[in-house]
Amino acid sequence: MSRATHVASFVAGVITATAIVSFAVPKDVQRFRAFDAFAQALAVVEANYVDQVDEQKLLADGVRGMLHNLDVHSTYLPPKRYEKVRQDTEGEFGSVGVVLAPGFIDDARPSVPPYPIVDELQPGSPAAVAGVQVDDRVVAIDGAPTAAPGKELKEAGAWEAKLRGPSGTRVTLSVVRTGWKDPRAFTLVRAQVKQQSVSWKVLEPRVGYLQITRFVEATGADATAALNELAKKNALGVLILDLRNDPGGIVDQAILVADQFLDSGTIVTIRGRKGSVETQSAHKGGAATAVPIIALVDQGTASASEILAAALRDHGRAKLIGSPTYGKGTVQTFYDLDDGSGLKLTTARYLTPNGNFLESKGLTPDVKVDAFAPEEIVAGPGAGSGTDATIKATGDDDDPQLAAAIKMAKQTLRGVNK
Repeated sequence: MSRATHVASFVAGVITATAIVSFAVPKDVQRFRAFDAFAQALAVVEANYVDQVDEQKLLADGVRGMLHNLDVHSTYLPPKRYEKVRQDTEGEFGSVGVVLAPGFIDDARPSVPPYPIVDELQPGSPAAVAGVQVDDRVVAIDGAPTAAPGKELKEAGAWEAKLRGPSGTRVTLSVVRTGWKDPRAFTLVRAQVKQQSVSWKVLEPRVGYLQITRFVEATGADATAALNELAKKNALGVLILDLRNDPGGIVDQAILVADQFLDSGTIVTIRGRKGSVETQSAHKGGAATAVPIIALVDQGTASASEILAAALRDHGRAKLIGSPTYGKGTVQTFYDLDDGSGLKLTTARYLTPNGNFLESKGLTPDVKVDAFAPEEIVAGPGAGSGTDATIKATGDDDDPQLAAAIKMAKQTLRGVNK
């Protein structure tokens, strides 16, 4: 007897038992009948489909389909993908410290396969120490080719996942670099690599820059440390907070960052099932509660980063520069399953301090600036210091959005110094 038949028999038995014990639970009976229909469908497909099928894959596809029809954010994650998602959330994992980007076909050399490209290197990581460089092309991993002429064999993310593993284990990368005739092999020993989500620098006298690329478990502490370093360098006259291409992550960490800029008031309200409401509020004593903030946002700013940007603007603590944000305003909770897979399930919705939903709406910046902007950007009401509502950025700036933010920062400093 197949496993599916066992399932069907079990469910049928439960229905019979339920009917004998009580006739007052028609909803449960209907529920078990649905289970029975699913088990029957599984048995029919398994026994009669034209090709041999994997029962475990059918069951996983059934779960995936169930979640897919709920909303765009709820999904089933198979074991390997779920492990990677959890590692990304924790911000630390065994790896060689390489982030790969998709390869591309060069029209001038169409016979060269689109090998994935080393896009980022974690400082001090095994790959960086061994001499791997940004823009190297990864030809093979442990002898397996990563691309063939004219096509990728797997997505860059799938190859990157192969670079992860338990600390102390080995992996061999074959890479080719401009000027090299043949690929060279790097045999690397995986180590615990901390995913850096916060970076900072001094852009101009009294103008600091803080970038958050994702909210992981260490983001709140790292952002606080960065603000303290900027304060030591007298670079908190104005802060440019870069949230572009930040897909979100752990909302609690975004709340911790917001708390560094707010002395009081609501940061975010979370509405769950059956009307449950949770409010997260700011506390006194943040590291930068009096610092004027200019936040950079774009279509890649989503979820936790939108919550942070909205909280700062709703409390009058920040002006937003860039392009409209993604518009993801729902809470996803991860649930572990026994086989190592997991569910990512939408369990609540976010509201900004002013009571606005973010889902499918996002945030419209106070000053709209495209990534490759025209020469003149017209600000919204009250932008800048109030003395100039138009910000100009030269057309040849590498980063017009950042250029506009720096210009606004200088205007703000002039207004403060008057």
